[in-house]
Parts: sequence; C-alpha cells; structure tokens
Amino acid sequence: MSTKPRKASLLFAAGAALAFVLVAGNAVAAEKTLTAAGTVSKLDAAERTIVVAVADGPETKFVWSADTKINGTLAPGARVTVRYTILPDGQNLAHQISVARS
Repeated sequence: MSTKPRKASLLFAAGAALAFVLVAGNAVAAEKTLTAAGTVSKLDAAERTIVVAVADGPETKFVWSADTKINGTLAPGARVTVRYTILPDGQNLAHQISVARS
C-alpha cells in the first residue's frame, strides 16, 4: 500500500482546516462590536434607522433589524447607547439600542 495517497489526503485536510480558520478569523474580525452614545436627532421607524448625535463625534446613522434589542422607547431627543457592527456595505447595524431613563 502506497503512502502517497494518504499524504495527499492529509495535506488536503490540513489545507482545508487552515482555510476554514482563516475565513472564520476574518468573519470574527469583521464583526467587532462597537459602542456609541449620544442623542437621537432623527428617527425613521418605517426605514428602521436612527441618526445619533454622538457625544464625541459626528452624527452617525444606524439601521436596525428584527433581531435588534431595543431597551426603552426611541424618540428624537432621547439619549441612547448603541452596540453595533459595521456591515460590508458600510452601514452601522445596531444589535442593541438602550435608551437612558429620564
């Protein structure tokens, strides 16, 4: 029995495993969760978007999905903290929006 087919199979398996680790690593890096805090300046519930005047930066637009957890009532002027990731198309996808109690 020749060892060449076995070596080729092992090399293929090792290469596939390495490729998986690299792809999974890039996916995790791309999904780094960020946090922003500020005041809601615009709200469009139909489009599922909010614009937040971030305390230490420019106004930032966020989108949300059915999976986004919204704690409190969103309204213009509300102070919020947003946990989000940046999508490949550049949109900021909110995973959690927490409204500060007045």
